[in-house]
Amino acid sequence: MSWKERGTLFAFKPRHLWVGVSSALVLYGIFWTGKQVSALIFPFAPQEISNIYVNKVQLDPLVIGVLLFFVMGPAEEIYWHGFVQRRLGLRLGSVRGVLLTTVIYAVVHISAFNFMLVVAAGVCGLFWGLLYQKEKSLIPVILSHSLWDVIIFILFPLN
Repeated sequence: MSWKERGTLFAFKPRHLWVGVSSALVLYGIFWTGKQVSALIFPFAPQEISNIYVNKVQLDPLVIGVLLFFVMGPAEEIYWHGFVQRRLGLRLGSVRGVLLTTVIYAVVHISAFNFMLVVAAGVCGLFWGLLYQKEKSLIPVILSHSLWDVIIFILFPLN
């Protein structure tokens, strides 16, 4: 990847701040609604959603929040959308690139044996994949992912 391509991935526009924050809030709303609906459809959903939060009690919430915001969110977006989706999009076209990246991202989560986590990964992967495709920059996507992680895992968990 050339320096020019790297610069494009991280191109910043002031509106990216608003897009990143607002999209994190919209995604949280989607998940809040999804929790209510999934509990009506799948009797196992509440327990599986609670299981997603089990590891959180092993560290101080501040440490978890810092790691989520500054390490995990950015690293996932740089890899999944800045590398995987970008490469697949160049080879297969943007729509197929988004969809295939979403499927792969969801499938990676199968190892947790948690159906709700796989669905959640699919929703997030598609949401952030479309956001990256629309904005053509990782900045709003990284901000959205990082902020959403802190909101859903630390500030207002859905368990």
